[in-house]
Amino acid sequence: MKNLNESQKDTLGIVALLAMFWLVMGFFTITQPDYCQTKKTQQIEEKHVQSKVLDAYGELFLKNFERCSK
Repeated sequence: MKNLNESQKDTLGIVALLAMFWLVMGFFTITQPDYCQTKKTQQIEEKHVQSKVLDAYGELFLKNFERCSK
């Protein structure tokens, strides 16, 4: 490295930087999962469950609503 001038050192640095960049990009490109081939897992659908307290409150509300609307 002692015999290289500044322009050659800059060029060598840029080449090394580009080589590392493409090495990292290649690694991530090669190791990315193939989403078309992966098996889909069954998704669990949640059921809406209402509490007993809310059911009782709804019945009370409907009773009072019917009584007040007459």
